[in-house]
Amino acid sequence: MSEVIVTTATQLNELINVAVNRAVGEALRERQLPILLSLQEAADLLGVSLTTMYRAAKIQGFPVTRDFGHAKVVTDQLLQWIKKRSNYDLVYNFGS
Repeated sequence: MSEVIVTTATQLNELINVAVNRAVGEALRERQLPILLSLQEAADLLGVSLTTMYRAAKIQGFPVTRDFGHAKVVTDQLLQWIKKRSNYDLVYNFGS
């Protein structure tokens, strides 16, 4: 590992963003998440109960589809939905 000298908050922010994006990309490749998840699979992924997932599926804008007979969660939209509703920007974009 090479030494990196950071002199500004912008440089630190860019360095963190690159590292997080790389780590998330590697985790997603390793995990190979399917395009659609059952409510139980989504609950397991998020570490919540199935009851909580049923409640979430009723929230306006929650990425759930019923086009295939049973409620399915659209995986990439779920990750974006969580990111929008969390303090992600506050934590990871503090210098911008």
